Amino acid sequence: MQELFRYLFLIIFALFVLSFHHIECRSALPQNIDRLKSSLKHIDYQNLCMFRKNRLCNFLHEMNNATSDETKQDQELWKRGLSQFYSILGKAPSEALTQHGIALAKLPDFGSLAMSKCVLASLQNYNCGRDMISLSSILSVLNTTVVLKGIPQHFKSSDGDFMTLLNVMDQILLVKQSVPSKDFRLERVCKAKGLTGIQHILKQALRRQTNLEKAFNLSVDYRTKAQIKSNDWELIAKSLLAGYSSNVFASMKELQDRSQLYIRYNNSADNDIAELDSQSVLARTTTKDPPSFVLVRDIRYSTSVRSKALLSFVGEIKPEWVEYGITRQLKLTSEEENRLNSNNIFQNALAKFSHRISMLLNNTAKAAILSGPAGTVFTSELHLRQNMVEEFHFQLENKNPPKSTQYTNLARNLESVMKMPQIFRPMQWRWQNQKQVIITVNCNTSTKTCDITVNARNSEYQNVKKEFASFLRWLQDCAVIRHPNSGK
Repeated sequence: MQELFRYLFLIIFALFVLSFHHIECRSALPQNIDRLKSSLKHIDYQNLCMFRKNRLCNFLHEMNNATSDETKQDQELWKRGLSQFYSILGKAPSEALTQHGIALAKLPDFGSLAMSKCVLASLQNYNCGRDMISLSSILSVLNTTVVLKGIPQHFKSSDGDFMTLLNVMDQILLVKQSVPSKDFRLERVCKAKGLTGIQHILKQALRRQTNLEKAFNLSVDYRTKAQIKSNDWELIAKSLLAGYSSNVFASMKELQDRSQLYIRYNNSADNDIAELDSQSVLARTTTKDPPSFVLVRDIRYSTSVRSKALLSFVGEIKPEWVEYGITRQLKLTSEEENRLNSNNIFQNALAKFSHRISMLLNNTAKAAILSGPAGTVFTSELHLRQNMVEEFHFQLENKNPPKSTQYTNLARNLESVMKMPQIFRPMQWRWQNQKQVIITVNCNTSTKTCDITVNARNSEYQNVKKEFASFLRWLQDCAVIRHPNSGK
């Protein structure tokens, strides 16, 4: 019992320090909680439940209701980490484990509560227990994605990093099970499979796999289920979602924002912006569309650039696989709201999605509010965004008083600009990359007109038009324009 109190004191002290000092890695909190759980693995869960109302719980309650700006930024992170524990503990005043907690207590130690939940889901619900045990074995010995660089191309899966690692484990285990244990040589197998560069990692993973197999062979509840293998990414992904549902990210390109970046898809008002690890199997060049919906294990923040995280160990998932509930607000201008109503866009969306989610146009908040399963909410949000895109047309015109200096300057400079429409390309690329807005510039020197076509939401069209207006103001004050190639 003294050892139990010592560990709980360390937990209180660690969380107290983290709350008042700049956290080097925000994403580390759930992992830290998982590691604390792992450290306490020899202490029975029932004993741990006795301390639900102690100072630690009171302290965490205060943190969740804190008003300081610094604490508010990490409030959602605290809740995500703590929810993993609360899901296995009964509601007060009960001190007992939930049925889910009792089932988890029967599993071997998987190094983290999240992974334990994944394995339990694979055993109970998705018939892919052996897949998840093998996957957890190699993931438990990996801290970085450098290992992915050493995996030959034929092992890599279009579904992402999880299936790639599982393919490697399956190949090694297939050979191991096909020969007598005394004849198995990992070094020889790795050399034949092109895996010599990661042999040291596979050695640790195989040791972990062997220990887990022994533990499950002794389990009355899961001995048979632990032998079921599916090799089906959908089932494996749904199992992973049981433990990592808070780590679902949507492509910002799909949400009409910056290409190659991702945003955490949840209820939080704070936008967690991230990009894929360059070592990931799913990492793509800027010319290719990024995966629209992904599930990740690790979310890392550097100490220098904290505004953007790095997503490590990533798998591409389909929206219909994601069932946790969220509420999203899609901000609208008055013109966009009118378009949704006048063109029956919102009514058609209701007919298509309202059987699964709640959809409401809030005139006060100037937003479309979508509530329900995250996957369906994501699909409905894309539907509304895509249908709000219109084609707009306008011309670059000289509206200054005739015979004024500004009129003369703008007329002369606008004529020069029409002869070199390539100067608009950086602007076109920027708008397409950052807001998925398509701008077409058609300059006609014979009629001295410059027609602009914009494919975008009305709100973005207004911003594009303001930028062109700013450009015209600069032209009217500009005395001379030099051709881009005149200095060569």
